[in-house]
Amino acid sequence: MPDIISSDTVIVGGGITGLYTCYKLKQVKGANHTVSLFEATDRFGGRIETVEMDGFLAEYGPMRFEKLAQPLLMDLIAELDLETKPFVPYTAAKDPDSLFDLTFDESGGKCSGSKLTTLELLKLGILRLLNASGGDMNDPNDPRHRAWWATLDEEYYSYVRNEASYNGKYLYEIGFWNALSLVLSYRAVNKIIHYGTFYHVIHFNPNAAEWIIFWLRGLHPDDELVGIKQGTESLVQELVRKLDYGPELSGSLHLNHRLTALFSQPDGRVLLEFKAENKTENKTENKTENKTENKTENKTENKTENKIGNKTGNNVVKVLAKHVVLALPRCPLMQLRPQLPEYIGELVDFVIPIPLVKCFFVNENPWWNEFTPPQTRASSTPAREIHYAFRKDGNRKCGIVMVYGDPPSMRYWMPFVRQPEHLKAELNLDKRLVEGYLQYLRSNPDNTDVEDIEAEAELISCFGIRDWSREPFEAGCHIWKAGVRTEEAIKELTAFSLQDSPMLNKNVHICGEAYSDFQGFIEGGLRTALQVIKHII
Repeated sequence: MPDIISSDTVIVGGGITGLYTCYKLKQVKGANHTVSLFEATDRFGGRIETVEMDGFLAEYGPMRFEKLAQPLLMDLIAELDLETKPFVPYTAAKDPDSLFDLTFDESGGKCSGSKLTTLELLKLGILRLLNASGGDMNDPNDPRHRAWWATLDEEYYSYVRNEASYNGKYLYEIGFWNALSLVLSYRAVNKIIHYGTFYHVIHFNPNAAEWIIFWLRGLHPDDELVGIKQGTESLVQELVRKLDYGPELSGSLHLNHRLTALFSQPDGRVLLEFKAENKTENKTENKTENKTENKTENKTENKTENKIGNKTGNNVVKVLAKHVVLALPRCPLMQLRPQLPEYIGELVDFVIPIPLVKCFFVNENPWWNEFTPPQTRASSTPAREIHYAFRKDGNRKCGIVMVYGDPPSMRYWMPFVRQPEHLKAELNLDKRLVEGYLQYLRSNPDNTDVEDIEAEAELISCFGIRDWSREPFEAGCHIWKAGVRTEEAIKELTAFSLQDSPMLNKNVHICGEAYSDFQGFIEGGLRTALQVIKHII
């Protein structure tokens, strides 16, 4: 078969999970184990995207991580000689519209009590469902709750995932909306849905056990949130650099190669077919005077473009592999579903894609300062979260604001995406995005003078938008559906055989954030990668 190349392991997907799998596999298996990685788009990193905007690092993808709860990521950051920086804790809006009078509302308006933020309300719902802290179940700030929460670890999270129940039903069997409704009024749940910060995906009604674990980790009193000082995409840049320029060159990286088919072979190997595409540069890069191009591309483009010379006339590349790692999110896996075993296809569809939009605006004379807290004006803006950053250089001040939305608020921002193929953050393309921003976040919302608003628009030196609901990602993160035993699902996805395989060698592996026990974070993808590597012999 002269037109087919061979590799011990083929990794499909050049996001952080695919790159990490390749990196760790090389460390474990050494130079004699050949690894080829194929990415469908023209950039590595997947949902990780850091863009420099007038001296600010705008994180269009992941931006914060729990320092203690995510040891694999922290180890990788250290191994790549990167640094962390403090990130503001999860913060709820505290304006009157966002607060909830628990006693008053729960009693149908008959009496009044202390007002709670949506984050306190969410904590109270979780505490009531687990009923294990020994604290006052009408006071989320009872010190006994904090003392109990501080003892929680992975062993307890496993208990919640597999055994925790309420009223005789396992929490994994029911949706989080349904679960909260057992312990909070509709008014209270509705308040969290509409005014809660971060992505409170209650309205998607995800697996109650998994989403409770998410917040048990996220609100752990002994943990702290950090970002990456060099930008999250520096993880990708450093991994690609090590893989492309490392001493052990028994691996190869390929951009613009989309997997279209998998076939089992008589000898147990898998034949993969890729469509090689020559894509043009994303026009966004040429629309801004700032240096916003993806640095990973600059470092890797020449080495990754034309490594495979055995293309057929229709740009089909064929590769034989002993093991195939599908480091992909739900969307591309669903497109491959007809070629997967039926039970694997069902498991692939057991996660809910959570669409997210991020917008950034750089203001040359911001109305906020370094003390402006997150969520300022969040309750009066179509957003799930708003973050502000500020700096002063002599007499010059500058600021950047991030607007972060999920449904329904993201629908307000989605029309401002211009490019049909939305594979990178769009910078400075549609000025209507600035108009949409100033509708809510101008210096004085009560000032409707057209000339003043136009003058304020001139202060926006750079702006951008990223809609993660677009293909090929479909989502900014994923969450398991209600009724799924996640440990069993992950085990099945970690190693299986194709449906027509003559050998039960379980040499196809699915990994990534979407199919992990730590969804929403890079840590989840890294966990699944290590599990997959155990099956590659």
